[in-house]
Amino acid sequence: MILAHGLHGRSDLPVPLWLALYTGAAAVLVSFVVLAFMWTKPRLAGADAGRPLPALVERFVDSRALRFGLQAAGLVFFVLLLAAAWAGTNSSFTNPASTWFYVWFWLGVIALSLVFGRIYRVANPLRILARGLAPLLYRPGREASLDKLAFWPAIAGLAGFLWLELVYPASDSPRAIAVFVTLYALTMAVAGAYYGPKWFERGDGFEVYFTLIARLSPFGRRNDGRIVVRSPLNGLLDGPSHGLTPVLLLILGSTTFDGVTRIPMWPDFVDPLTPFWTAVAGTIALAATVGFLSAMYVGAMWLTRPYLRKPRRGEPPVDLYGAFAHSLIPLALGYTIAHYFSFAIFQGQAGFLLATDPFGQGWDLFGTAGTGINYAVLSTGLIALVQVGAIIVGHIVAVVSAHDRALQIIRPDYKKTGQYPALALMVGYTVIGIVLVSSV
Repeated sequence: MILAHGLHGRSDLPVPLWLALYTGAAAVLVSFVVLAFMWTKPRLAGADAGRPLPALVERFVDSRALRFGLQAAGLVFFVLLLAAAWAGTNSSFTNPASTWFYVWFWLGVIALSLVFGRIYRVANPLRILARGLAPLLYRPGREASLDKLAFWPAIAGLAGFLWLELVYPASDSPRAIAVFVTLYALTMAVAGAYYGPKWFERGDGFEVYFTLIARLSPFGRRNDGRIVVRSPLNGLLDGPSHGLTPVLLLILGSTTFDGVTRIPMWPDFVDPLTPFWTAVAGTIALAATVGFLSAMYVGAMWLTRPYLRKPRRGEPPVDLYGAFAHSLIPLALGYTIAHYFSFAIFQGQAGFLLATDPFGQGWDLFGTAGTGINYAVLSTGLIALVQVGAIIVGHIVAVVSAHDRALQIIRPDYKKTGQYPALALMVGYTVIGIVLVSSV
């Protein structure tokens, strides 16, 4: 399949696997030790932190012209994607829709969100469709019922997308993508019109995840409304945590499952199976992988519970499973970079090369017909270093953010001991991630 990505063997690593493992685990442990002695009080201010941008830049960012331009770009891309997916050939070798969807949209918006912040919330074309349907469906007051649903609609949508990408045997089929995008868009547009704009903050899996990644952007909006430059560590606290843990564990589990499928024994197992049983096996393995990583997280939180400080008078009990949810965001991003970096650079080129004939009519709109992907733009060593580095850096950022939160909720006399379960979790995730990107 054209949509294959990542390293293809342990021999691609520029250092021995054991050294990569020891380095990753040591980096997490050393960072914890340093924090334990030098970061003794909570320091992160969340959405109250940041240095305001110049007023001229703020006016441009908040201008109607920029908002209209982003919305127009999002809508045009959505229409072109659906048109190519439905009307073009049903082969990812000749139809750009597969690359546009998996690389330009999924990975591209992650990158844009990391750099510019909550850009997708403005450009989301499904919000535009919902506004068009709102006069027919919306009634005031329905937004309140969304609180009962938490983020489970978004989790269901993300799970459907990840199943299509990682499990469905014909995941690169433009027609399969067309069906998924059409059904997803109709569901989101109707629900958004029925419940109002708040639906997209809870129900649109893509917007929910892109917004979480945007917390790591150096740009954000402070509580007083000013657009600021801030530390990503403060950005991690800019938003709710309750209910988001399953979203992030789903992303972590899916990228881990992607690594599992590149272990040599996986194709040996599924190749003899029919497409139906391949899908069944993949579904079970994906669910098991997500469940395993979730069980690790739940176990670490269960071991942490005895060290929690008692709530002060009038305070609600600590939501332990949500308290550390923000620390999973850099883990999810690190895993995503590790598993999709080379795929994005190489396969991303195909999005432009194939756009010269999007409907398979023999056109050559951009003069790129017959041009191939340039695989020389990245060396194998650089790919491996980015993969391992992304996992290590992601885990270090997670340790820092988790440590700051632990200082707030763990009893002072156990402020070190009480963090050992979470530290063990981070080391375990690090080892799993490095082993799988090396495709042992």
